[in-house]
Amino acid sequence: MKRNLSLTGGVAALVVAMSGCALQTPAYQVSIENIDTLKKTTTQPAKVGTFAAKAGTPAVQGISMRGSTLSSSVGGDYGAYLREALRQELELAKRLNASADLEISGELLNTDVDTGVGKGFIDARFVVTQKGQIRFDKVKHADLEWETSFAAAIALPRAQQNYPLIVQRLLTSLYADVDFQNALK
Repeated sequence: MKRNLSLTGGVAALVVAMSGCALQTPAYQVSIENIDTLKKTTTQPAKVGTFAAKAGTPAVQGISMRGSTLSSSVGGDYGAYLREALRQELELAKRLNASADLEISGELLNTDVDTGVGKGFIDARFVVTQKGQIRFDKVKHADLEWETSFAAAIALPRAQQNYPLIVQRLLTSLYADVDFQNALK
């Protein structure tokens, strides 16, 4: 009996060790600078449409980090995370209206983080339409580097904490685009 418990405990420990751990992105923290940019450069409210995540990419499957997976904390994929970040900032800038003629939608093309070198990126296509007419259609890119460590206990949380900042940079790039600003005027 004692031997069976020991064997069972050893197998359980092995299964836990091999399974890695699942991490989730922190909730998106809005950028005051992004909100100010929206207030100063746009005049028309918009609704937020769908943001699909490109199939077969980490944007859907989760980001693999040293045997762990960083998953989106919103809607099950990173397209939903990006959509929610955009929605929050539009709302705080008083530029969100669910019945607006303008709609911002898009596709998250790819996103990833590399815990070994401490960097991450995101690529997304943003489309602004008004009554079915395309007013803006561009792919935007953002990346970020941070200090990392060989130790997974340090590297994984740092990557997890920096992911919202990558999204924030992407939205900063979008809001700074004069064509995007003009589409929301």
